[in-house]
Amino acid sequence: MKPGARIAAVIELYDGWTHNRDDADRVVSGYFGSRRYIGGGDRREISERFYNLIRHQARLGWWLAECDYQFQDGRARMIADLVLHDGLTTSEIEDRFCGEQFCPDILRPNEKHLINKLSGTTLDHDAQPGAVKAELPKWLYTELMKLHHENLAAEMAAYNQPAKLDLRVNRLRGSVEDAIKSLKADGIKDIERTPYAPNGLRLPLGLNMLVTAAYKDGLIEIQDEASQICVHLVDAKPGMTILDMCAGGGGKTLGLAADMRGKGRILACDTHGGRLDNARKRARRAGAGDCIQQRIIADERDSWLRNKSGFFDRVLLDVPCSGLGTLRRNPALRWRIGQRDLRGLMAEQSKILKAGAAKVTKGGRLIYATCSIMPEENERLIETFMRDRKDFKPVPVNEIWPDAPKSVPVPGGKDKPWLRLSPNVHGTDGFFVAVFERTAKGKVK
Repeated sequence: MKPGARIAAVIELYDGWTHNRDDADRVVSGYFGSRRYIGGGDRREISERFYNLIRHQARLGWWLAECDYQFQDGRARMIADLVLHDGLTTSEIEDRFCGEQFCPDILRPNEKHLINKLSGTTLDHDAQPGAVKAELPKWLYTELMKLHHENLAAEMAAYNQPAKLDLRVNRLRGSVEDAIKSLKADGIKDIERTPYAPNGLRLPLGLNMLVTAAYKDGLIEIQDEASQICVHLVDAKPGMTILDMCAGGGGKTLGLAADMRGKGRILACDTHGGRLDNARKRARRAGAGDCIQQRIIADERDSWLRNKSGFFDRVLLDVPCSGLGTLRRNPALRWRIGQRDLRGLMAEQSKILKAGAAKVTKGGRLIYATCSIMPEENERLIETFMRDRKDFKPVPVNEIWPDAPKSVPVPGGKDKPWLRLSPNVHGTDGFFVAVFERTAKGKVK
């Protein structure tokens, strides 16, 4: 594709996303699904530019308003981004907006005037409000300022960078060294070890792992390091009986099976049968099918699950959440999640936490996890749980993970027993993990 044709595709994607208010990934998937003729390299560049427009959403809007420009559509934002982010000149932009087949129409006089106004500037400007600089809705900026204070700018700068590709090596199929060797044989370069997860690898973004021998053989799974750390904190042992109550596609379930060396029993539950179907396929490929049982449940009050009270050594609750810790991969989420959505999620999380706690045997552990950065979904919810459930005590992260690399700021002790991960500090997705041990049978309140 010509550069102009790729630009036209980005504009079409952006306008489709803003008009339909749909999930950005779904928009991209649908667009390319109906255009099979677009090659892999073109798809990568188009996708990258589209997601950059979303990452630059607030600042581009601010600049267009500052220039008194009357439009805020994909074409206007693309032109502004080519100047502010790419540093292109008028003539270079004219080469792309050339009016040829599949390319955008030629630049109009008001667009050339906009380019002249923006020339010599960048996306960032001292006059921008804090929420604009951080690329956040005002309400979310206010909430996160309470959490991060003067560090919020650095935190959001990290969230506004695309994430690299993290892999988990499946020890049921081989070693980390085996995986590296296999990937190199398939031409994969620049392979790094993840700094914290012992079985993790980190690769450049944009590689297709599904065609590699390591993936086909079940030796690797695509999984962010934060999720791998979460599984590590479950502290699963061979012979245990474990409930993964919100199993989804089964990524953490497979990590648990590997830690148990395939010995024991894992019950993986979810309300979506399609997710569990995918989890079954992944389990077979990983060689973990014998120790994993999948079951569809209606919700956290499922009658079959109620009969499992006090039954499990470990209960993992990777609860439905806002997903705001995944902004590196899903930059559009910040513009789709509202305060009302958050309140609904908190109510659901509280119900799941209450139901999951009932399934833990005395001496067993409850692990609560989210890929959210919001205190309402994390610390505040956990504090309420601790007030209500005196039969559970927090287990400090540094007791479960005493051999954590010295470079990772792992909190510990009675004052901060939870783990909060972020791309700025740890290079992972934003993630929260809290671990509790059941000290008595107790009654559910």
